Amino acid sequence: MSPHDAALELTLGHGHAVIVAVVEPEVGPGALVVPGRAPVALDAALAALCEDERAHAAALPPVRRRDWVAGRWALHAALARAGAPVAGPVLADDRGAPVLPAPLRGSVSHKRGVAVALAARDEAVAGGDARGARVGVDVEVLAPSRLDLSRRVLTDAEREAVAGLDARARGVAVALRFSLKEAVYKAIDPFVRRYVGFREVAVWPGDGGDGVARVEIAPGGGADLPRDIEAGWVEVGELVIATARARR
Repeated sequence: MSPHDAALELTLGHGHAVIVAVVEPEVGPGALVVPGRAPVALDAALAALCEDERAHAAALPPVRRRDWVAGRWALHAALARAGAPVAGPVLADDRGAPVLPAPLRGSVSHKRGVAVALAARDEAVAGGDARGARVGVDVEVLAPSRLDLSRRVLTDAEREAVAGLDARARGVAVALRFSLKEAVYKAIDPFVRRYVGFREVAVWPGDGGDGVARVEIAPGGGADLPRDIEAGWVEVGELVIATARARR
């Protein structure tokens, strides 16, 4: 089965996204699914990767191997959809982000066997503008967490905004903000190259149904954070796919 047959492809505001699911009997049950697409066996997904990528995957423990392979498969498919396929291996830098030749940008996220990759072209970099944009992506289950993450994930203002919701709606709102912030942090990491706390950035999902969120630096957020940040999301079955783009 080819990535095209197994993947769900989306064109989003920050690039081309591809979602795939990989299953591995050694890992056991509990993997998520991609709506309308059959999951792919790990061996078949490995066969779609290049030799260096397969060698890297072989050194990983079972769960990490399944998710990493799914992510690299999705990324190659997303790059091809963006019109810029990469024939060689796509490995990671010291911060865990995929290493791609300019002007390509990419980001990967995975959860329980489902991986989503986002690929885009940054023509500003091709034109010599060192301030070029970076992108980030995250995938989560859009459902309340078993633990209340609001104190760790949300700023005081964000917590106040969701305080009046019933328990389930509040849990979903926290999960959405968590995913948006994860995507934002991946987009800004190349600029700051440090851990960014959840309460350094606030995200405000719009209620107009357009999947656009406003991003602002929270009081106390680092002075090194980019001020030009966009974020958005789309729901895919039980999943939420959050994306972000940041410029210096």
